[in-house]
Amino acid sequence: MNDLLRKPRKVYVSRKIEFNAAHRLFNPLFTEQENLELYGKCSNTFGHGHNYLLDVTISGIANQETGFLFDLKELKIILEEEIIARFDHKHLNHDVPELQECVPTTEVLAVLIWDILEKRLHNINNRELSLHEVTIYETGKNAVRYLGE
Repeated sequence: MNDLLRKPRKVYVSRKIEFNAAHRLFNPLFTEQENLELYGKCSNTFGHGHNYLLDVTISGIANQETGFLFDLKELKIILEEEIIARFDHKHLNHDVPELQECVPTTEVLAVLIWDILEKRLHNINNRELSLHEVTIYETGKNAVRYLGE
């Protein structure tokens, strides 16, 4: 056995996906004017859209036999089933039940995605891995990172 994997070392594996979704930043406890002042054009009555870029990182000890921490093909399938199917081409305020009772900011979306993926990864048998980070780019210049804290 090569010495590279003899000593267990923590590694990080990431996968990026894109999805498109609309949302309206609007708090029903505020007046229309207060929402406009707080959220600006993001409080548009009909919403607005983003081409989100999601970067998911998992961590753990690579398997000594396969060399993998986690098969990226399997991670791709999980992201398609849990994230793309749920959020892509949806209106976050109306089409995603978990977001209907809150202001669906990118911060809130990052935490929701974390919770969804953490639950799914926890249900994978015989794996010693953990979700390390979720980063969502709302635009090329704006991103939210969540580390599960």
